Amino acid sequence: MAAGLGILPCRGQEAKPEVAPPANWVVPIVFNPRAKLEAVDPSQETRWILKDRQINALNNEIFDHQVRQVLTPSGVNTGSHISIDYDPSYQLLTFHWVRIWRGTNALNRLDPEKIQISQHGLDTDELLFSAEKSALLLLEDIRAGDIIDYAYSVEGGNPVLAGAFSTQIETQARHPIDRLSTRLLWPAARRLYVRNHGTDVKYAATRKGDLIEFTWNLAKVPGLRDEPPLPIWYEAFSWVQLSEFQKWSEVDQLALVLFTNTAPALSPELMVKVNEWKRLPAPEDRVLAALRFVQDEIRYLSIESGASGYKPASPSTVFARRFGDCKDKSHLLATLLRAMGIDAHPTFVNTRLRQTVLDLLPSATDFDHVITQVNLNGQTYWLDATANYERGPLTARSWPNYGYGLVVRPGATALTAIAPCPVLPRTTVSQYIQLGKLDQASQLKVVTVAEGPDAEQFRERYTTTARDEIERWNLNYYAKFYPDIAQTAPLIYSDNEQQNRIEVDEFYSVQKIWSHLPDETWFHCHVYPANVELAMQPPTISLRTMPLGVRYPEHQIFHAEILAPALAFIQPDNQTIQNPAFYFHRVVTIAQGKLYLDYEYQSLADVVFPNAVPGYVGQLDSAANLMGYTISSN
Repeated sequence: MAAGLGILPCRGQEAKPEVAPPANWVVPIVFNPRAKLEAVDPSQETRWILKDRQINALNNEIFDHQVRQVLTPSGVNTGSHISIDYDPSYQLLTFHWVRIWRGTNALNRLDPEKIQISQHGLDTDELLFSAEKSALLLLEDIRAGDIIDYAYSVEGGNPVLAGAFSTQIETQARHPIDRLSTRLLWPAARRLYVRNHGTDVKYAATRKGDLIEFTWNLAKVPGLRDEPPLPIWYEAFSWVQLSEFQKWSEVDQLALVLFTNTAPALSPELMVKVNEWKRLPAPEDRVLAALRFVQDEIRYLSIESGASGYKPASPSTVFARRFGDCKDKSHLLATLLRAMGIDAHPTFVNTRLRQTVLDLLPSATDFDHVITQVNLNGQTYWLDATANYERGPLTARSWPNYGYGLVVRPGATALTAIAPCPVLPRTTVSQYIQLGKLDQASQLKVVTVAEGPDAEQFRERYTTTARDEIERWNLNYYAKFYPDIAQTAPLIYSDNEQQNRIEVDEFYSVQKIWSHLPDETWFHCHVYPANVELAMQPPTISLRTMPLGVRYPEHQIFHAEILAPALAFIQPDNQTIQNPAFYFHRVVTIAQGKLYLDYEYQSLADVVFPNAVPGYVGQLDSAANLMGYTISSN
């Protein structure tokens, strides 16, 4: 789905961009080449001198003026071209000037014949086909120290929507900016709502006839380096949000127009499927049948061109062509379920902002994905029609912690809370090791059981990857811990779709599992809870001013049963380390001639705030000291 629901209609442009002066409403900020520039950090490849963005909401036109200086040979390599994306089906792109300032000399670099237009086409990773194009101008004879000064305008908005306006104003970036300016011409008769996010910057407003001129002017804006990993929902950079919507009900009304079927009825072919599913004995069976069909039989493919970038295709069209994006597939699923008397509605969510979408102004651009709310037998399920590897009953279906979503249904006046999914991921790795004597091979069997969302990741891997490639990857993975390892039998893959549970059995032989240093008489064998250790990697940046993102939910279990020649020197152990963000447990026991090792890690939150990071890292380090186990023998 396109990130939002759109703006204003306009004519398109299939030819090359035009070259013309800015429109009369534009008030360009003149760059003074004689102004003395301050020194910058020597690590910078590029200096941003000016970013000037001017918006005319009346005719839906944006003027963009940027001035930057390339400082190093690397900066020349990355900065000596201009690339502008636009959709020619409803937008006009006009270049105004492209100048290179070398000292006080202005060199004209705007040659219309050298503007190249490229079609984005199909993004094979995202399965997104876009009608958007890029206007590319390669700048010749660019040298370190040159200042690139260019301006252009883009006019037009998607014609499918009813004049809804929303945008974001940049107030901070990764790089320092000498001057950052935004100007908005707004019709005085229309309402506008402004909300700051992470900044106290204020705007100036001046009435000019039937327009109000809003301006945001910032000078010497420092750059900001983020501190990964961050929580997925955390926005490190400050910004200002503008929206024409006052209430979520207004966004819902706009969405209802887009998601209303214009065809009078479902196609006869589609009704055959609906009638077939109606004969299933239970409502849950009907939901699962329709969901499985839309997930597996309607392939994911997004075509974003004009109206199709925002308005879903009709269910009959999606059914006939057998492809669609998230909005197409969710609309189809909800329509099929409602045709069977089941309450279902497309729901807009933001996969990145998640619960913090609640902090935003109501806007048509607050969302980037569509799922389906299904209400059945007093339970609410949040189903993703684009998920291809889900299995099991409705109670086994999972969804991310979206936080809030806009349920597209008549009368919606607010965002709906999406409860955390009760189905959590869990992976259990069990190693069964029969240790041989010093001159004998040892046998290793590894049993991996994945449940919940983890099972879906395994199912995708084993569906899309050749089995011998997986075996080769797994063998090399275990060779990190057991260098003389060899596979002794093909792996066994078992998929219990009803329980959404996958088991993989692997069989290995390790020729030299015992090792010792030259001056030692004792030999050692190490056992590694690799899956637990991988889940508990410490952050690379521990002295932080920003919150630390933790993978959540995450549940990793390691179990080992070791039959060894001698276990007399092994002491039982039971230790727990618990932090507000994670739980760790290790148990060492001996019973019936076997050594048992049990490790467990479970994340408890998706964030650690800066003041708590030192304690969190310290407890991770304590757990790391317990991570491997060494068996010694003479």
